[in-house]
Amino acid sequence: MGITLEQKHTEPETIGIWPEHTEAWEVFRACSRQWRIVSGMAGAFYQGLDASALAATMDMMGVADRRTCLHQVGQIETGALELLNQR
Repeated sequence: MGITLEQKHTEPETIGIWPEHTEAWEVFRACSRQWRIVSGMAGAFYQGLDASALAATMDMMGVADRRTCLHQVGQIETGALELLNQR
C-alpha cells in the first residue's frame, strides 16, 4: 500500500522488588482476578481487591506475618488502582 512504518524497538521496563516485599508481590499477583468492579451512571471503575479472597490467598500461601503483608499489598493495590482507573 506504499506505507512505511518506523519500527520502534523498546525494551520492556524492568523493575526490582526488594526481598522483604516479594511475599506481598506474590500474594498480589495471586489475587490478580479478584478485583471488585463497581459500575454506575459514570461508568465502571475498580474499587479494590476482594478482602476475603486476599485473606484466603494469604492462608493458602502460608503467610506468617499477615498484618505486614496486608499493608504491603495495600500499597501495591493503591498504585494499581491509579493506573486501572485512568480515564
